[in-house]
Amino acid sequence: MYLSKLDLNEKKSFLNLAAILAESNGIVEESEKFMLDMYCAEMQIEGELEDKSFEENIEALRSSSSEAKNIIVFELIGLCLTDGGYDDEEKDNMKQIASELGVSADKLAELEKDMADYYELVKKMSVHVFSN
Repeated sequence: MYLSKLDLNEKKSFLNLAAILAESNGIVEESEKFMLDMYCAEMQIEGELEDKSFEENIEALRSSSSEAKNIIVFELIGLCLTDGGYDDEEKDNMKQIASELGVSADKLAELEKDMADYYELVKKMSVHVFSN
């Protein structure tokens, strides 16, 4: 949604974090693969991941603006929700990412609620659009 606002280095670090997050439970769902492809299209970048650790990607984002950090956290929450759930491991990962980026727990909770509400709205709209 907002990834085009990131600069090129932020986009690359975001994509790396998204891939790390998608792989964190040992299984990359098809919906997560699809989202990674959609992120690349939205950011107008190739899907080549850099061989950087979680810490290196976080470090690359520390000097980013608050807006960029909020976008990154918001979009990563969307990735977590794309498979229909938001389990404890994903929540813990998002808490760590938000904390490392200096996004407060209150802001994280707001972003989680907003993304969950957005997903519910999309589901409702799909029912209206695709039903007789």
